[in-house]
Amino acid sequence: MTIAASRTCVAIALVLIPASLLAVEPDQMYPQLDACLDAAKQQQEGLPIRWQLMGNEDPYSFDIDVLASNDRVWNMKCSGGKVSDVNRKTGTKSYKMLSGRVKVPEISARFTAATAYPITELKKMEYGLTWRGRPYFEYEMSLNDGRDATVDVNAETGRIDRSKSERND
Repeated sequence: MTIAASRTCVAIALVLIPASLLAVEPDQMYPQLDACLDAAKQQQEGLPIRWQLMGNEDPYSFDIDVLASNDRVWNMKCSGGKVSDVNRKTGTKSYKMLSGRVKVPEISARFTAATAYPITELKKMEYGLTWRGRPYFEYEMSLNDGRDATVDVNAETGRIDRSKSERND
């Protein structure tokens, strides 16, 4: 078998790998992420502007940033729906400006981002603004073929504005 043929076989096998072989099963992670986001908002009322998957074993653990209405950012650790290690981060962001521009819930944007690539593992979300002031959710994910991908979902329209992937060498 030639090298080109073996690479083709490996590529086909990677595409056909079922989602259950990913390190994180979305059906198990998403409810725990939602529970952690709810717990973080109960701990500190505000807008979740970042979450990151920290541990990919059940119970999943997350690092969450919440922007409070007083423009301060609070960082929390969460596992199994229980918040711990609450700290105020340095710097401030404008709660009024950022919260006023979100028209699409983060959970809807999350599912939109997951459709950009068929078999993915979501690792991180950050909410921010483009240089023109357009709000977006940026999702980082790992693909089943070893690539890392980034998907930007417009927080006003709920549509994908940009996506890119690159080999993780």
